[in-house]
Amino acid sequence: MKEIDFLSLDGRSLRTFLTVLEELSVTGAAARLGVTQSAVSHILDKLRLALGDPLFVRSGRGIVPTDRAIALREPVRAVLDELKGLTNERVFDPLIGALEFTIAANDFQRDLIFPRLLLDFQTEGVDARFRFIPSGKPAADLLRRARCQLIVTHYPPEGPDIYQSRLFDDKLACFYDASVRSAPSSPEEFVDADYIEVRFDDSESSLNAVFVAEPLVLKKPRVSVPNFAAVAPFLKGSKLISTESSLMGKINLKGFASAPVPFKTEALTMYMAWHKRDHIDPAHQWLRRRIKTHVEMILDSR
Repeated sequence: MKEIDFLSLDGRSLRTFLTVLEELSVTGAAARLGVTQSAVSHILDKLRLALGDPLFVRSGRGIVPTDRAIALREPVRAVLDELKGLTNERVFDPLIGALEFTIAANDFQRDLIFPRLLLDFQTEGVDARFRFIPSGKPAADLLRRARCQLIVTHYPPEGPDIYQSRLFDDKLACFYDASVRSAPSSPEEFVDADYIEVRFDDSESSLNAVFVAEPLVLKKPRVSVPNFAAVAPFLKGSKLISTESSLMGKINLKGFASAPVPFKTEALTMYMAWHKRDHIDPAHQWLRRRIKTHVEMILDSR
């Protein structure tokens, strides 16, 4: 058996291997890593030679991992976590070097928090880059498989290796076009109204956040859309209503009238969630602190 040249298995190559394994696309991996496709292909060729395995083979228009590549997933991730741990004792300065974060969030959380936060970073001279992926109702594997470093969600995943932190509590509000209609004033008017539902790719509806003290049966939505940004065009000029976080009035539904829902609901709590591998990472800790401080400023301006 050929002896593996372990000295050629550097951290950058291993990270590239994991990214291709997660994306199942050289093009997708290159975009995620911010490098060219040829650079990814070159690294894969080097790994194939070192490991004596093709790692990925073509199947139709895509690629599939070999059994060897699948078996290497967790050992490679463990090695990268160990390498990362070697740097955790360093003094962290956000003004030194470039920072890159992949964050899972729906468009509401993304647009509420991060555009202004990025502007603050740019004003301060922090070289930070954000990559956002949709979260829907996120699973813990998003963090365990390092698809993202942070999740911002109403539905934080749970597990012994997952950390959570509450960002804020909000109330549900009923949004509507005041030039066309008024707000529902009773539970009966609410259930009788035509409404817009946000339904994520995993079939989780935003209306699952509505907790009713006494059971109410909603009719089928008049419109179902895949994200919060799509609500406003349907709300404008119509008799439809949309029941969302009251903070939507600061972004996606700015300019529309809103009123409390006419029945008792639970608080709508937003969380951050992250994997234990990032818990003591200085850059990750810094980002979490900045997000919390920024959210406090948003809440103070309500």
